[in-house]
Amino acid sequence: MQKATKLSSVDKLFELTKGFQVRKITINGPSTGKPEVHEFQHDLYVALAGKATVQLGRLVGEVEKISQGELRSDSMEITEQFEMQPGDILFIPAGLAHKVIVNEFYQHWVFKLYER
Repeated sequence: MQKATKLSSVDKLFELTKGFQVRKITINGPSTGKPEVHEFQHDLYVALAGKATVQLGRLVGEVEKISQGELRSDSMEITEQFEMQPGDILFIPAGLAHKVIVNEFYQHWVFKLYER
């Protein structure tokens, strides 16, 4: 099974972000996103403000294809989780299910990195 990596150096960020898309996401809680998988893109989260829990694992139950390369489900088997706060960087490889849980407020950059 793929594993997520919480990065400790901004230098690694520059190496990973060649040829990418980026969005700034703001989530006002309480909010629990649906678990999703990106088949061909890695996600790189850079926490800016607030706090969130990112759960990782694999989709279970009825899996729905949302668009080319993106799958969602109402549930997932959780294998690990990370607490995110400003300054944290989390790399989620393609194929690993993930969802974000926010109690109050959370803001991050999400970089969409294509597999090479």
